[in-house]
Amino acid sequence: MTTTTQIKTLLLAAAILATQDFQLTATAQTSDGKPVTLAAIPKSTGGEFWETVANGARKAAKDLGVTLKWEGTVTETEIAEQNKIIENMVNLGVQGIALAPLNQRAMKRQVENAVAAGIPVVIFDSGVDGTAHSSFVATDNKQGGVIGGKELVRLIGDKKGAKVMCMRFVQGTGSTEARAAGFIETAKAAGFDVVAHPYPDTGTIEGCKTAAANTLEKFVKNRVLELDGIFAANLYSTIGVASALDDLRKGGIQVNVKFVGFDTSKRLVDELQAGKIDALVAQNPEKMGYLAVETLYKVVKKEKVPAMVDTGTVLVTKEKLENDAEVRKLVGL
Repeated sequence: MTTTTQIKTLLLAAAILATQDFQLTATAQTSDGKPVTLAAIPKSTGGEFWETVANGARKAAKDLGVTLKWEGTVTETEIAEQNKIIENMVNLGVQGIALAPLNQRAMKRQVENAVAAGIPVVIFDSGVDGTAHSSFVATDNKQGGVIGGKELVRLIGDKKGAKVMCMRFVQGTGSTEARAAGFIETAKAAGFDVVAHPYPDTGTIEGCKTAAANTLEKFVKNRVLELDGIFAANLYSTIGVASALDDLRKGGIQVNVKFVGFDTSKRLVDELQAGKIDALVAQNPEKMGYLAVETLYKVVKKEKVPAMVDTGTVLVTKEKLENDAEVRKLVGL
């Protein structure tokens, strides 16, 4: 029979063993024998998307046995604050930085400064100007916009001159600018008329909703929304458009528009299943976070990495949610 004392001894031994296992796995070192500490700087630390990216990044750090410093701004418009975070990580002497830049042009100098200080940089999610960084880990964002555009063309059909709108995100954000470009090119090639492509004033859901509502109001005639299609370029802009369309419906406006958004969340999946959104272009944020840290680790270890690591996009429809197990897993069903 096992006594209370024996049980306590076993539990203590297990605790010690678990600690040793953690210490054994957390011993990745640089070529000069220093423990590897990496920094990952997202566009923001709030919201479902970035939380999922963080989960992937932390899993990679655990698998690789490195220390990961995850720090970002509160919203996706705080360029000066992101610059401070980069400078702080350089001063702390991390061995590498994975950065999701808030602005494609504005962050170029900070990336170059970090690399000049001997700290390699891997860019993820959204591009940055220049060639100082070692690799770019992201969705093929322009192709994501093309996918959304092709689906909207399929939904609307062969209707030359169809009126469509592109809801952008914060001006200068590489990822959403590329998606918008891919969508607009595809829509125009199909003979559609891109009648509006507004930016929000703030990088928040409320800012996107306000910009969407103000734009949609211009196309309401005789209590009918005279638009054939809408494409939204990211999670916040998609939620903003969805909210603005809901308000129009509640106000008695006839809304018969095909709507393709970008990114997924519980709310957007619910609206897709309810028929308020026709399709979503989904990224794999957890995979992106994992590959960003893994690629950075390889750079620190002097391994060769590709210039571009595509983390993939998938078109999500109501039918796929019902029949495709992989798509259901991707969106958390």
